[in-house]
Amino acid sequence: MSRATQLPGLRGVASGTALVLGLVAALILSAMAMPTTGADRGTTTAGPSASEQLSDSPQQGRRGRTDLVVPRAGYGFSDGARLVQLNRRDLRRQLDAVARTDATWLRVPFNWSHIESVRGTYDWSQVDRVVRAARRHDLTVLANISYAPTWARAAGSEATAPPRSAKTYGKFAGAAARHFGGKVRHWELWNEPNLASHYGGKSYHSRAPETYTKLVKRAHRALKKQDRRSTVVAGSLAAGLNNDKGFRMPTFVRRMYAAGAAKYFDAISLHPYTTESEASWKRVYGDVDDVRTLMRRRGHADRPIWFTEIGNSTSTDGPSQKEQAALLVRSLEAAASRPYVGPTILYAIRDGGDDPAVFGQNFGTLLTFDFEPKRMAKVLRSTS
Repeated sequence: MSRATQLPGLRGVASGTALVLGLVAALILSAMAMPTTGADRGTTTAGPSASEQLSDSPQQGRRGRTDLVVPRAGYGFSDGARLVQLNRRDLRRQLDAVARTDATWLRVPFNWSHIESVRGTYDWSQVDRVVRAARRHDLTVLANISYAPTWARAAGSEATAPPRSAKTYGKFAGAAARHFGGKVRHWELWNEPNLASHYGGKSYHSRAPETYTKLVKRAHRALKKQDRRSTVVAGSLAAGLNNDKGFRMPTFVRRMYAAGAAKYFDAISLHPYTTESEASWKRVYGDVDDVRTLMRRRGHADRPIWFTEIGNSTSTDGPSQKEQAALLVRSLEAAASRPYVGPTILYAIRDGGDDPAVFGQNFGTLLTFDFEPKRMAKVLRSTS
């Protein structure tokens, strides 16, 4: 795929703006087909699936909503770094849109570089506001702790680089858990560390699984010290390939285990982005099932895999809103058919801009940039 793309998720590290990447097409949109293992596959039937009912028939319009198959642990939304930067009115409008669905989760970026830009001084104001709003909308927060401040990184390192010392990351995680005192109990560690662009670049990439595991160990200890019942979610892995820009999800997890991660997470999170092609689907979900096989072999069949980002862009050369909705419904059904999958998070709530030609600006699932409902909002509309 020739066009430059943007990987969605917790973007805008030190600057708070989106990271425009050219590597994603080669990673998540590759046409390399890989066989699925079928590990832990389950089946769910509920009459005609929502993906089969996305036609524009009059009957469909009268129904107002399709039958959906979703994971038992529920679904929710992420909106990347801009979520904590929204003004009060726009935040309310976005979460009101979420409340019109049956979503129960909100993934919130806890950008370490913004919260502790000066060592030992914490500014929780942005995330406080979003956490309060989430609770008012009956949403459970998944906090994603990413991106080290300048003082914690090596001199001259990229904004996505891990800290020099994993101890400082653990200390920040403990401070976050202490500050929220049980209001936030689900913690995801870093964002897509298997991509070089999200973990310091080429100089850090070759040893990323091992250095990331050090962060996981420190953060796990600190979070559990504050709240033994908290959930620590490791991984947050993109659908990458094994090259100088990324690792396949199972490769990264295998090396995490080898580095001693086994005792330091309650769940593993993945980002199984796919395109419309069956080759992309088979490759990505083959990797998901391979990760599950690894977990079972390590005696971790009781630990779930969370899908903390799924989505598709409705940019000019991407799927239409109708096609996006069909793809998202299929992704939700894929999660539900795997009984080991926990909460599934859709990226994003709202389009990030108003230029239909920009890939990264059109991942909204519920709203366009000007707050008009997208097709998926109708599909997800709550019946309660």
